Amino acid sequence: MNTNILKKSCRESVPHPLCYITNSVGTVAVAVLSALVVQVIMLCVTKSFQSLVIVLCATVASVLSEFLYRLVREKFSYSWITSCIQGILLGLLVPSQYPPAAVFITAFAVFFITKYAFGGFAGSWVNSVALCVIILYFMNADFFPAFILEAEDFQVRNAAQTLISGGSVSILPCDSSVTAFLNRTVFRLMGISIPEGYVSLFWDNGASIPAFRFNLITLISSIVLLSLDVVNYEIPLCFLAVYAVLVRFVSPFFTGCAPMQGDMLLAFLTSGTLFYSLFMLQWYGTVPMTKAGRITYGIISGLFGFLLLGPGTSSSGFMFVILVMNLISTVIQFAEDAAVKKYVNKNLIPAMEEPNV
Repeated sequence: MNTNILKKSCRESVPHPLCYITNSVGTVAVAVLSALVVQVIMLCVTKSFQSLVIVLCATVASVLSEFLYRLVREKFSYSWITSCIQGILLGLLVPSQYPPAAVFITAFAVFFITKYAFGGFAGSWVNSVALCVIILYFMNADFFPAFILEAEDFQVRNAAQTLISGGSVSILPCDSSVTAFLNRTVFRLMGISIPEGYVSLFWDNGASIPAFRFNLITLISSIVLLSLDVVNYEIPLCFLAVYAVLVRFVSPFFTGCAPMQGDMLLAFLTSGTLFYSLFMLQWYGTVPMTKAGRITYGIISGLFGFLLLGPGTSSSGFMFVILVMNLISTVIQFAEDAAVKKYVNKNLIPAMEEPNV
């Protein structure tokens, strides 16, 4: 027999015990880090040097806290990629005017203490990045801008237009031509049109918090990460769906605008909605494990998102949503554990105890 055919036959007949049904933690970390690096590159392109300094300080503080934690605990499985992700996330969520020294000291202390208080990488039930941002917020809330739009501004059909015409968003030179092209092609098929300024709001809304700025980059990152099965789709999809419905149909009762005319685009493109829902809402160890649990988590987070963010332009509401959901997630996970134990006691254990026939 031909030896090549024999070798091929052997290879095809040998089972592969290390076939993974999902991406490894290392693969997920590299993919998320790559998506965040794109955000940092955009800060370089736009010459946002203050934000870059804060990102650097937060990242160094995160890496040092991880190194010290592993050194003290005498565990040298040094997860520097996860530390870099946490540091970059924190740096992107802090306003560019915040003192870098305060960010470094606070980040180092919070990251180091939470590792001892709540556990390490995936053992923590609290999102330490959100906790650090909240502490920075309470230390000096003046650096975090208040709601950009007032209640009466939401009474118009396109509240984002008020934000654009007020000069809060820098209009790109190509905005008019791109808007006209989209209205002639894409939106014409749907029977709608968008006013000028939305393209600039989508590309770079000029927010003082870097994570809120590049919504198009965040949207592309979410598509890539979801297509690679790096992140679960249930939580962000349920959150965005519930939040959008509430903004569209419920917010008019509070803002006074026309019924069923809440500005969903404004809600999605401000407050860091897309960024938080992709990178922060489902941090390791803080979300339920089952599909039903994740759907429940996403729906409840959408409700709290509407309560704390309103129809948009909040700079600090979402980080409180994260911590509230961390608490609720523990309840959902407790229910999941109880359901698993009930199933095991009712089905698996009796089946194991049955005598072989």
